Formats: sequence, structure tokens, C-alpha cells
Amino acid sequence: MKIYPEKYVTCREEAITLALQTAGIEGLSSDILGMFESMADTEKVSSESDKVIGAAVKSRYGNKAMWRADRWFVPVPRLQFQSKDVPQIVIEVNTYLVAAANVRTPQDSRLVTLVGNVGKSEMMSMPMIFLNAVMERDLGRFAMIARDPTYTTWEVPGTKPVRLPNEFINMLSHLLGWQSVVAWLESFGCRGRCVAPLVAGSLLGLAFQNSTLPVQVNQQTMTTDNLISALEGMAYQPAEAREMVRLAASRLRADMTLEEAIRVTLQTGKGGNQQ
Repeated sequence: MKIYPEKYVTCREEAITLALQTAGIEGLSSDILGMFESMADTEKVSSESDKVIGAAVKSRYGNKAMWRADRWFVPVPRLQFQSKDVPQIVIEVNTYLVAAANVRTPQDSRLVTLVGNVGKSEMMSMPMIFLNAVMERDLGRFAMIARDPTYTTWEVPGTKPVRLPNEFINMLSHLLGWQSVVAWLESFGCRGRCVAPLVAGSLLGLAFQNSTLPVQVNQQTMTTDNLISALEGMAYQPAEAREMVRLAASRLRADMTLEEAIRVTLQTGKGGNQQ
């Protein structure tokens, strides 16, 4: 942990500022942190906090040092955008412990503040198709795989199951009711402003796609790209879909409909390259 000998935090607002400073996060709005409070599991990390604080105090002030401290647990999110395979926002959340400690040694006593990461980081992945559904208040299009008081897991075609905190989704849905996705992302600071154009572009593509009248698979002409996309839509991973198409290549014809090509590819995947 990092020790600030000249600082003594007295409230949560000061603890948040110091945690973000220690984590090297610039420009992040403190309001954003409320979306991740449920992920800062104080029951789990508080059991570690005594050991972490004690080790830091004794390392700095000697084995005979005694201490007592007030503590705050601050969730610190790091934002990124991934475009490989499935475009998605990825948020890594680390919990920072901020401890305002009164340290006593045989020689004197002092007030210090200790700050450091505790517990394991947690990764959140939100595909653009899921974010689009949150914007449209249409999460009902996805089947729920599991739900508890803290988290819900959805089945999203073409990607792994999406597990997100209920509190995060509820707050995001509320926020997007009166502000844009870009404004929300900008609240994450510098990194959010970098990610915002990529997210906006992906959402624009989805909006254009959704506004176009779909052509039925029994009327579409097969291409390698739309065949792979169709398989991904059936929950096959991109690499798995490409391998299935490769195995079926000798049985595919340019004049096939997409429906025929899907059927042949699935049959080949199940029974080998049959003639």
C-alpha cells in the first residue's frame, strides 16, 4: 500500500479523490463510481484489510507499531473498447482500500492515510448489441441464464454469456433515459472520450442494420461472410464458425441460398465431409 504521511482523510469524498489519484485515473466523475458500488464487496475485502494495513504500518514504522483506522472501499473502473470478434465495452473494476490510521510507536504517534488495491479485479464485458438493447429498454430479447440479488447473466447470440451487476444495469438504463451514451462515456474521463467515437460508430451501425428490412435466409445468396455471421448468430464462436465453413467448403456452391449453406455446413460439422 502507498502511505501518505502528510494526509489524513476524514470523509468518503476525500477517500475517492485519493483512491483515483493513487490509481492514476484522471477526469473520472465521482458519480460514475456509484454504478460499481455493489462490486466493492466489503465483506470479502474487509477481512483482508487488517492484514494489508498491519503489514504496511509495520513495514514503515517497525514491528512494535500499533494502529487503528477508519476505512473506505472505493471501486475504480478502467474502461476500454474491444473490436475483435464482437465489438464490446470492457470495464475492469478494482477495489481500493483507503485507510485513515492513527499509528503509535514507542517514540511517538502520527496520523497517516494508506491507499492500495485489495481483492481481485473483476471484468465486465458488454457487447454493443446488449448496450443497444439497454438504450431501447428491450433486454427482454435476451434469455436470462441466471439471476441473484446482485448479478444477472444473459444469453447473447454470438458471444459468451453476459454477466453484469443488477445495480449497474438499472443505473445505466436510468442514465440513458436522459443523456446520450457519449455523454455517459465522457464521465469516465480521458479514456472515456477516446472510446466514445468507437462506441457511437458501432451503435450507429446497429441502428442502420435494424432499420433495414431483413432478407429471409431462404432468399439470400450465400457468401462466406454472411455464412460465418449466420453461424455466429447461432452462438458459435468466430473461430469455430470459420473452421466449420472451411470443412464444408467442398460442398458449398456459389448459387446456394444462405439457408442451404447453413444446413450443409451444420451437417458437415456433425458428420464430417460427406459426399
